[in-house]
Amino acid sequence: MKKVVFVSTVAGIIPGMKEAFARQFPDVQLINLLDDGIIPEITENGGKLTPDIIKRVADYGVTAERYGASAAVCMCTTIAPAVDAAQPAVGIPYLKIDGPMLERAATMGDRIALLVTAELTFGPSTQSARKAAEKMGRGQVQIDTILVEGAWAALNLEGDKAAHDRLIVEKAREVAGSYDVIVLEQASMVDAASALEDLGVPVLTSVEMGIAQLAQYL
Repeated sequence: MKKVVFVSTVAGIIPGMKEAFARQFPDVQLINLLDDGIIPEITENGGKLTPDIIKRVADYGVTAERYGASAAVCMCTTIAPAVDAAQPAVGIPYLKIDGPMLERAATMGDRIALLVTAELTFGPSTQSARKAAEKMGRGQVQIDTILVEGAWAALNLEGDKAAHDRLIVEKAREVAGSYDVIVLEQASMVDAASALEDLGVPVLTSVEMGIAQLAQYL
């Protein structure tokens, strides 16, 4: 049986990711690697991806290779730049869950709103979006990264997912008139999209597209 490894930093997203993966690849084994200590460590380092953190991210890719996986997928946007740095040390494709979404967003208009819920994700997500736009030959697009204040705390400190999703929806509706496409950058934001179908502006999420990219490696 073919295998894929997901590398996560938040335990709460794993059940939903397992379900989404099973819908697309029911005959492929999914292995989840969780490091829920890496985000606190990045926070302690002022948001910086230190050499030790980059090495840890690389080690997870190497572990996936040892499992016999066809590919590994990083589910965390905060450590996405570390995946790019780690790829040369990993003998299988080491992908990012938001990669296909960001590339598609770059082709859908000149003004992109990149919504995030965590301040720590702000810089890495902006970097990833800009890199994706340049890859698509769209380096001139406007990318505005917008923090949905209170959403991260609602989900991770208060356990209130409904409030988390509501805050995302409210922010998306607030800014939609100024942009050609709204990007819900983090995998944890995916459920909010269902309340934005009438927005009149395309709303992109990462999970389905990010998993679908695995087809070329399986």
